[in-house]
Amino acid sequence: MKTPEPKKDRKTRTAIFANSKGGVGKSTLALLTCLGLASRFKRASVELIDLDSQSTSSDSLQRFANDRFSVINDDHLFLASGSPNNGNIVNHIDSEPRNSENDSFLIFDSPAGSEPARSSFLLRCNLIFVPTSVSDADVHATKKYLRSLRDLFDRQSQQPSEVGSPAIVILPNMMDSRDEYNELRQILADEPVYYGEPLYFSTIFRRAFRDEENDTNVKRLMLDSVEYVNWITSLILNSEKLNGAEAKLFQL
Repeated sequence: MKTPEPKKDRKTRTAIFANSKGGVGKSTLALLTCLGLASRFKRASVELIDLDSQSTSSDSLQRFANDRFSVINDDHLFLASGSPNNGNIVNHIDSEPRNSENDSFLIFDSPAGSEPARSSFLLRCNLIFVPTSVSDADVHATKKYLRSLRDLFDRQSQQPSEVGSPAIVILPNMMDSRDEYNELRQILADEPVYYGEPLYFSTIFRRAFRDEENDTNVKRLMLDSVEYVNWITSLILNSEKLNGAEAKLFQL
């Protein structure tokens, strides 16, 4: 009798949309990405973990939950102060089963005001997506957030660990033109991170979280953003190809 081949370990990719600034598109991008992963990879499991006490993402996506797509907004992932419960979050990441032929994806949506110093679980993610527009307020907050991430990585590098640093990817969001995209790239040229594809502004994003009949708004949102969704979901799928740290801005 032929000995069956052992099952390959399942690769659990973990990504977070993070920035201390509110209104940069974290929840909208998490919505797009989760639905894109669930739609493209029919046998994979997708889990959205909403770390925002306002539960914007989880409330909106709960109606799409099924046996492959779960949405979590759980008090045990928060401390009484509202900060993330790093121990419980890491335990949740580590609890993902590994003996399966299918892939799985954990996607975190973080709230405004979150700081890397209080979010050590970030070190267990494969990708940290940092959305920003080209506005002065968003750029200032984004640069400050990137400095805080580097401080967290520097502290981690002084401790023995088998886990490498996550890859940081800037997501140029709500761009009006290619010129704005290039302007933002110049502004962030000295940042040692990856520079992602642009997501251009469309009024449909204003209705992304409405509970419309037959989910017409969500269907249109996905259709209008199909190229972007394919890009970001492929990036997550192949996240192991990205280095944890770049010497300077690297355009993907």
